[in-house]
Amino acid sequence: LLFDEILKKGFDGHLFVVGLSEHWRNLLVSKDTITLQLLETADEVKRRYAEQASKVSLSWLISAMNSLQQVDIQYKNSKNPKLLVEISLMKIAHLQQAIELAKIPPQAISEDVKKKVLSN
Repeated sequence: LLFDEILKKGFDGHLFVVGLSEHWRNLLVSKDTITLQLLETADEVKRRYAEQASKVSLSWLISAMNSLQQVDIQYKNSKNPKLLVEISLMKIAHLQQAIELAKIPPQAISEDVKKKVLSN
């Protein structure tokens, strides 16, 4: 719904993808104080990025960025670029559940555990 609102306000869908990717790249860079210097921005903005970065896992960031990278590559050749972005955003919205499920050894996954993880 938010993506649809953004499009209705005249914002280009591809620029949205590129901008979101850049934001997540900045979060990734901000996860380590050594790489934080790669951000070319004010110290206050760096601090806010570092704060946000501490709230998201490295595996989530990398996976989400990978998903958006695929959208970026496919966007211009897509017959339905809006759907392409929407599907990616839906995948990203459920990414943490997939990461949590992947942490559980396969032999330990019962139907109850699957339902609990997937319902969160």
